[in-house]
Amino acid sequence: MKPIFSFIVLFGLTRITFSQTPVKSEMINVNGVDLHYETYGKGEPLLLLHGYTQSSLAWKDFVDAYSKDYTVYLIDLRGHGQSSPFNEPFSVRAAAKDILALITELKLEKIKGIGFSFGGDVLLQLSSLSPETVETMAVIGSNANWNAQDYPDMLETFTYNNIEEFAWIRDFHSGGEEQIKLIIEQLANYNFKMSDDELRKITARTLLILGDREQITIQSVMDLHEKLAHSALWIIPDTGHYAHTGENKDEFIRISKKFLASEEVK
Repeated sequence: MKPIFSFIVLFGLTRITFSQTPVKSEMINVNGVDLHYETYGKGEPLLLLHGYTQSSLAWKDFVDAYSKDYTVYLIDLRGHGQSSPFNEPFSVRAAAKDILALITELKLEKIKGIGFSFGGDVLLQLSSLSPETVETMAVIGSNANWNAQDYPDMLETFTYNNIEEFAWIRDFHSGGEEQIKLIIEQLANYNFKMSDDELRKITARTLLILGDREQITIQSVMDLHEKLAHSALWIIPDTGHYAHTGENKDEFIRISKKFLASEEVK
């Protein structure tokens, strides 16, 4: 039986801060898409990938904790942040290919990663496309099987006509209202399901993290846990989708850093 970690922690909200100065900040064109990224710190490369509708700014409050040990890469995934707006139907696989092309362009031989939601899906897909590239990863709120069409109430509510209910999206994006409209419209195309054959290709040590009040089921993530050869599962009680934030943040950083360093997690 693979290890399952369980800790009693509470959910809370995180605040974005902008105090850090990046070592590097630039735009690189890969696969016909301009991807914006920033780096912080020094050491092995650690990619932090954000959720859908967010941008790399969502990870700003975590930079200090990880940049002491790693070169931290904050990346705006395609369609988001300062990267190119969507110009074709949304695809997790396409986003993962962007990251693989960026890794190649930056001449990074191996990486570690942390991905939240969409970012977690991207890490899982990347690890299947190029198993030799990803050594270790933490995946938050992803089961490698999510279709927006299964949630019609969400799609009916999450529209640009209701943008004032989701005004926080504007904090993450520099492309203005047109970019935000495209992100909201593309959510309907979010259909991601990895096959068992794809999952079997993943060799990275993987920490799956899930709040027990998450929209996706615990059983679906436990099934993913069993299919990944080198995975551990951390179920966080009384917690929703943003399992790594708020009152959970310090414990998340402690556990994830130990896992990324291949240390025993307690």
